[in-house]
Amino acid sequence: MMKKIKTLAMVSSFAVISLLLLAGCGSEKSIGKLTLSVNPEIQIEYNKDGEAISFSGLNDEGKAVVESFKDHEGEVCEDVVATLVKQIDDDGYFDNNIDGHARNVVLRLEPGSELPDDTFLDDVNSGLQTAMKDMGLSSSVVMVGDADFDKAYDKENAPSQYITLAKAKEIALAQAHVSASDAKFVEKEFDHDDGTPVFELEFTAGNVKYSYDVHAVSGKVIEAEHEAIPQTPAKQPAQSSGSSGNSGGSSSSGSNAYRGNSDYGPYSDGVTDYGNSDYGPNSDGVTNYGGSSGGGSSNTNYSNYGGNTNYDDGGNSNYDDGNTNYDDGGNTNYDDGNSDYD
Repeated sequence: MMKKIKTLAMVSSFAVISLLLLAGCGSEKSIGKLTLSVNPEIQIEYNKDGEAISFSGLNDEGKAVVESFKDHEGEVCEDVVATLVKQIDDDGYFDNNIDGHARNVVLRLEPGSELPDDTFLDDVNSGLQTAMKDMGLSSSVVMVGDADFDKAYDKENAPSQYITLAKAKEIALAQAHVSASDAKFVEKEFDHDDGTPVFELEFTAGNVKYSYDVHAVSGKVIEAEHEAIPQTPAKQPAQSSGSSGNSGGSSSSGSNAYRGNSDYGPYSDGVTDYGNSDYGPNSDGVTNYGGSSGGGSSNTNYSNYGGNTNYDDGGNSNYDDGNTNYDDGGNTNYDDGNSDYD
């Protein structure tokens, strides 16, 4: 009997140990991957609890960072990503700007990954932003999630690794520090440049033209430059080489000939200026004869000049009712004879 009891106890202990081992193995199982890209590219595998279980360097710079980072396995990804960015900064990878701005930080959730919970990515992003603020970094953070992969490149049992054109644009604008509302894309091309999948983008903002190459997998900006757009000088009004005479014999040339409140020429205000005239809307109803063009008292036939005007009531005006010289039968001086007009 005692032997049976000991046997049962041993079996029970073995079962408990097995369950604990299985539970432990379950927590170590990878359910997803995050890739952090600055210049170093580092991939983090995590478990169902959101803890990092392994690190991999995807390029030479990433491998160098990972060598000194093994002790952080088992930490939650929120803390791991923040610590990684600090390490990358300490190693000097933020020292070299891209097109005058600090490098983007791209955090990519690998296709096919599961999330430990609904707030996992938000928590990781928040920890990353806080760490960068504490370090005084002005880098933009761009998150790449499941909706940011181009489904056109999906294959059977192999989801697309390529980001969408829209996400590539967002990454380029973030690196250039240009808002989407100010940007106009003039060229968008997906190409394999020496085997590297890349989006070649050109866009303008204001009087500046930008040329950016964005890696179609990692989302890193791999080439960037900008230049001022040459401005065409405003076309000036044509200059006239002629002259315009006036009553005093003076002349003016070019576009100045019509300057002022003129009725004619390119500077006309569209309103005829009659002034205090005998004509137009400003007429005062009185004919202004003024002085003679030569001055003095010439025989102008106008009473204001003192000559024989023929307009007074008592003189030989030829306009009275008598010998007017305008009747049909008198000596009008307008007949075909001695009319003084032949």
